[in-house]
Amino acid sequence: MPPDSLRSLSRIALATCVLAVAYLAFAPLEEPVLFSYDKGNHLLAFAVMAWLADMGWSGRRYALARWGWLLGYGLLIELVQHQLPFREFSWLDFAADALGIAAYGAARTISARLLSAW
Repeated sequence: MPPDSLRSLSRIALATCVLAVAYLAFAPLEEPVLFSYDKGNHLLAFAVMAWLADMGWSGRRYALARWGWLLGYGLLIELVQHQLPFREFSWLDFAADALGIAAYGAARTISARLLSAW
């Protein structure tokens, strides 16, 4: 379990990421900001937010809530984009969000197993 200061910092960083992702998702941008492939942005953003959520609310007790809230946030983004004239709803974007969360979970599990083997 991370120390309280790291936990607090992770929560602040997660809130900042949530706001940044919302801005990027709802702004009338013509091109994706980081990767030219939009799904890569979704995957990376949700993997980072999963990591920050894991650091901010660590332990199995909060695992389902962490992933559920992040998936809900991804779906909320798509529902809002459906209402915007310059955006559209995309199940593939939502799938990339879920894949980012799953990729973080897999990386976390693999790294924990490797570290425990040493």
